[in-house]
Amino acid sequence: MMKSVLLVGLMSFPALSHAWTYVGNAGNVVVCSDQVMGFYDRFELTLRYDWVWDQEIIDQTDSGSEFDEVKLAGAYIKRIQKLNPILFGKLSTYLSTFRDEVTFVKGYLPNVLDDAGVVVLPAKDCSLELLIVQKPVQYPKKSLYTINQIYWDKLSTQDRAVAILHEIIYRVALSRGKAPESSEGVRLINEVILSNKVKTMSEDEFANLLRLVFTPGSPGTPAPTK
Repeated sequence: MMKSVLLVGLMSFPALSHAWTYVGNAGNVVVCSDQVMGFYDRFELTLRYDWVWDQEIIDQTDSGSEFDEVKLAGAYIKRIQKLNPILFGKLSTYLSTFRDEVTFVKGYLPNVLDDAGVVVLPAKDCSLELLIVQKPVQYPKKSLYTINQIYWDKLSTQDRAVAILHEIIYRVALSRGKAPESSEGVRLINEVILSNKVKTMSEDEFANLLRLVFTPGSPGTPAPTK
């Protein structure tokens, strides 16, 4: 049963290119009254799904000077090591090279990529602003992620970890084919990992989540049970 569950989850990822068409691959921050509030995924898990951002792992990971966003992202990834070891391995590999594949720019990235899909914001005066674009570039150095340093510097370590998780999950999707039409499915997987929801999920349920998100002909992002 264990092998069949893992196969269901893994077989779902190649189907991503059929579920949505190419639009873009961007990561967004929430900005309210010109103040950077944080990375969008952590707001959505509460506003849309009524889950709780599990920050207990942050306290467990915080060990002084060694505490940073990559280490925290790695701690979150470990939560799915038993649920799907192969996805865990893929994310761990992408995480290990993240820093080497980043170019920071001291300016704003125009919102020309609209891959957000359905969005729920915390207040009327809030908007999504582009933080990261995932696209190979050669100059000024060879890199995969272009990051707005103005916004990045205003994010907490926790929000940076959320952003990194979003991007490497998206990278798994991109490695299986064309980019999805919206990032809703990618965000949903990220939000499961970040929230208390992951603690109650069985291997079957996690594999089913991957199938619901990435199977061809899916009606869209599922509405998970609380």
